Amino acid sequence: MNVHRIPLLGALILLGACKEERLVLHFEQPVASGWGLDSQYQQAILDGLQNAGIDSSQATLDTHDNGKAVAVSFPEDALSQQQQTSLTTYFNDLLKARAEAQQVRLRIKQQEPEVVKGDPFADTIRMLQAKANPMRPQFTSRIEYFDTPRLMYQEREAPGVRLYQSSPVHCQVTLGLEKPLPQIHYQLNAPGESGSVDMLNPFLATQSFRLPSSVSIGNSDLDKAVAEGHYRYKLITSANARANQADELVFFFGELGLIDHRGGLTTTDLGKFEANCLKRIMAAGRPFTFHYGNSLDRLVAVDYRFGEAAID
Repeated sequence: MNVHRIPLLGALILLGACKEERLVLHFEQPVASGWGLDSQYQQAILDGLQNAGIDSSQATLDTHDNGKAVAVSFPEDALSQQQQTSLTTYFNDLLKARAEAQQVRLRIKQQEPEVVKGDPFADTIRMLQAKANPMRPQFTSRIEYFDTPRLMYQEREAPGVRLYQSSPVHCQVTLGLEKPLPQIHYQLNAPGESGSVDMLNPFLATQSFRLPSSVSIGNSDLDKAVAEGHYRYKLITSANARANQADELVFFFGELGLIDHRGGLTTTDLGKFEANCLKRIMAAGRPFTFHYGNSLDRLVAVDYRFGEAAID
C-alpha cells in the first residue's frame, strides 16, 4: 500500500506548488475560527476579490500570524498585470477610507438665520446663529478610541417599589476625541421661562437645539445617516473636559426592547439585546464597520506579492 501512496503524495505536493501567495491581508483582530478561517471573513474576502474583478473561485485562503493574517494564493500566472493593478487599487482604496475615518470634522454654518414666521423659537434660532457666525468654519479632531457598544437601561430600584418592573433597553456607542471640539448642543428654556442657556445632558430625553453645523467622519455624513434613521448623535462634555468643549461623540441607536428587573437586578438574558445592538451598529455602515463586526473593513494592512512589476 505504501507504494501506491507515494505517487499520490507527490501529486498533492505538486498541486500545492502550483499556487503562489499573491496577497497577505492583515486584520485588526483574529479572523480564525477553530482550525480555519471564520466563515464571515472568508465570504467577505471572496466578495472583495469579486468586486475587484477577480475570479474568487481560483483563490485559496490560509490563516497566518496567530489568525490575524490571511494569505491569498492563486494558480501561477492566474493574475494578469491589469488584475494585479485592480487588486492593488481596490485594497488601497479600502485602507485609505479606513485611515480617513479616523478624523471627525465639525463644520459651522455661517449664514443668515432661517426663521419661519410665527416660530416660537425664532429668538433662539437667531441667538444660535449669532453664536455660530464668528466661529471658525471648520474644526477637526482624530478619534482616540471606539468604546465597546453599551446597553443602557434602568438598574436602580425605585423607592417603595418591590414588584418586578420593566425598563427599555437602549443601544449606544461612544467615540473618544483626541482633541476637544466646540460644544454645539444646547438645552434651552421654553419660551416664556426664565433662566440661562444650559449645556445639554445627553442622557436626558429632552428636546435640544444645536448651533447650525454638520458633522462627518471621513466620508460619512452623520447628519445624512440621522435623516435615514440609523442613529442620533451628540457631542458631549465628559467629566475630564473643560466647559463648552466636547471630547466625546455618542451615537444612540434606539430602543431594543424591554427588560424585567427587581431591586436593580435584571431577570432578562441580555445576550439577545447585545446581538441586536451590534446588528444596528453594523447596519449603519461606516465608520462603525471599521471597528465592529466581521467584515473586510477590519483590514489594517496588505502585503502585495506580485513581483517587481506589481504596484506597491
